[in-house]
Amino acid sequence: MMKGEQKKIFHKGSNEKMNTFITLLYPSNKIKFKISKSRTSTDFIDHVISIRGYVKKNKIKRFILVTDNVSFHVSTKTKQFIENQLPWLTVIFLPKRSPNLNPVETRVNRNLKKDVCANHNYGTEENLIYFL
Repeated sequence: MMKGEQKKIFHKGSNEKMNTFITLLYPSNKIKFKISKSRTSTDFIDHVISIRGYVKKNKIKRFILVTDNVSFHVSTKTKQFIENQLPWLTVIFLPKRSPNLNPVETRVNRNLKKDVCANHNYGTEENLIYFL
């Protein structure tokens, strides 16, 4: 392939968007994620509920969630949900427009976009998860 030329990837013709909610677990650097067709407060709350399952399973007394200020993280519905989770959950919001402070952006999303999503078609969600 010539320099500057882009490899053509043949696919079924679908350009369906998938959204992933990702939480980087410290200190293990393991990832807890949820794949969703949309990015709404309800989807984010479902992800936090799955984190609660992880917290209970691992007998963690307190979980600190550091997140950005995307609309579904700071919506009224999400804030009300978080208020009801105070016994086990603390949420810290990063300053606006500071992706460099967000480890998920710098460690996970950057590599996902570069290595996994760019010009690749995995056909199914299962194949994508396998390559993650």
